[in-house]
Amino acid sequence: MSSAFRASHNAENFMRRKTLSQRVELSITSLILVTLILVGMISLAYLVHSNLNATKGYALKTLELQRSKLLMENEVWDMQIAKVKSLDTLQNDPSIKMMVRADQPLFIRGDTAIASR
Repeated sequence: MSSAFRASHNAENFMRRKTLSQRVELSITSLILVTLILVGMISLAYLVHSNLNATKGYALKTLELQRSKLLMENEVWDMQIAKVKSLDTLQNDPSIKMMVRADQPLFIRGDTAIASR
């Protein structure tokens, strides 16, 4: 017998020696192992995805708070600008510059017919 024949004969004997129950056990074990690995990978992917969404939500909330603060600050600045502009406009209005201060203004006091109307 040649060495090639012996090698092929030994390989055939090795394949014949495994019974059907051993092959089924091996395939069930492989199936369980592959299933556990897939479940682990899907769980990890879900965890990463939910973590990214939570991080985006936190960043969005922070930006919304910053935006509301800036809008409030903008309103305060607008009010101050309007106040300065109104005082400046009143001081430079020619009709107001022509007004004369009253030395002794006359006020109606007491119960008079004009005051009761």
